[in-house]
Amino acid sequence: MRRLTANTLQSLPDAELMLRVGQGEHAAYEVLYERHAQRLGGFFLRMLAYDTAKAEDMVQELFIRVWTHRASYRASQPFTTWLYAMAYNLCKNVYRHESVHQDYAAECSLREEPTMVADEAIERDELRQLLRQAVQTLPESQRDVFLLHYDEELTVPEVARIVGCPEGTVKSRLAAALTTIKKQMNAYK
Repeated sequence: MRRLTANTLQSLPDAELMLRVGQGEHAAYEVLYERHAQRLGGFFLRMLAYDTAKAEDMVQELFIRVWTHRASYRASQPFTTWLYAMAYNLCKNVYRHESVHQDYAAECSLREEPTMVADEAIERDELRQLLRQAVQTLPESQRDVFLLHYDEELTVPEVARIVGCPEGTVKSRLAAALTTIKKQMNAYK
């Protein structure tokens, strides 16, 4: 495979870039990083209870794994599904080693009220905070599929492949998550 210019690499689909990464092409790896690092940073941020430092570390760890496991990528599977499966597994490892849920709940209870004077802005911030808290209190299996589907905009089949369960299970977890969140948000009214 011949080396391509940076502009040409930018126009290639992810799967083609990943095949080039598999052959050790650093420029293709850099293009994939530029395309996906920011979005994955947001994914990790939400999955790891809004711990910015931890989210940044996870992005770096993920892309190290992309490079080290580049030979395991198969062009027959969508690149984003492969990438998010690795990202999801990194989050599961963090869950096993830390008590993220308790730390986040304690932090939320200690936060000060917003200092903005506009009632509408205060209410919007409170609703966002309540939604974040509601999502963070979901059981791990529901929270994970909720964030992958609604925040990362992955399809139900993609989420099912990432978390390793049937599509019907993903749908039922999403429904349960939405019911729980709706109850918690209605309690606010």
